[in-house]
Amino acid sequence: MTERLDYLDDIDQEIMQSYFSLSEAVAGLLGEFCEVVIHSLNAYENSIIKIINGHHTNRKVGSPITDKGLQLLKSYQKDKSSSKQVYFSRLNNGNLIKSTTHIIIGHKGVPIGLFCINLNLSTPLDKTVSSFMANDPIPLYHKSENFITQPKELIEETFYKAITEIEQHTAKNSKLYKKSIIFYLFENGIFELKDAVPIVAEKLSLTSHAIYKHLREFKNNI
Repeated sequence: MTERLDYLDDIDQEIMQSYFSLSEAVAGLLGEFCEVVIHSLNAYENSIIKIINGHHTNRKVGSPITDKGLQLLKSYQKDKSSSKQVYFSRLNNGNLIKSTTHIIIGHKGVPIGLFCINLNLSTPLDKTVSSFMANDPIPLYHKSENFITQPKELIEETFYKAITEIEQHTAKNSKLYKKSIIFYLFENGIFELKDAVPIVAEKLSLTSHAIYKHLREFKNNI
C-alpha cells in the first residue's frame, strides 16, 4: 500500500504504516465481527487503503470515505476536542454497529488519516463468543502477561519465572546457573527497568558490577 502514501513525507508515512500492524492486532483480538478500516486523506473518493472484515459494510480498498468521517474531520477543524469518537449507526441491511474513529495526526499537527473500528452488534451471539475463546485450553494458573502496579513486582515476578524456566535444564550448582537467569531477564527486557539491576543482584547474591558485566557481554553478542 505504500504507493498510496507517496503524498506524505517519510515521517508521516511511518506514522500511517504503524496503523497497518495495529489494525491486524485489533481485528485479531476482537474477531470476525469487527471491521477495521484505515483511510488516507489525500483522496476522499478512494480513501480506504486498508480494511479487514470488509464484508460487514461491503467495502474494499479503494472505497470512499463516509459522511461520518467527513463530519468528524470538519468538527476537528473547528474544535480539536469536540469530535464525537464513539457512535452507533445501522448498515444498509439494518444491522446495528458501534463504531469509533480515531483521527491520525501527522508530525506537523494536521490530520493525515482515519483509523476506524466497527463492531457488528447484530452478529449471532455464538459467533461473537467464539471470537473470544482460545483455540486450545489455557491452564488455570497460566499467565503469559503480568498485570502489575509496581515495577518491583514485575521484576520479582519475572525473576521467579526465570528460575522456574532455568531450573528445568540447569542445576543450581552449575557455573551457568546465575548467568542463565540474567540472560533470561535480559532477553525479556527486564533490565530496561531502572531498579532491575540492584534487585536481581541482591537475589542472586552478586554485585551490580557483575550484573552489568554480563549485560555488556550479552549486548556485544547481539
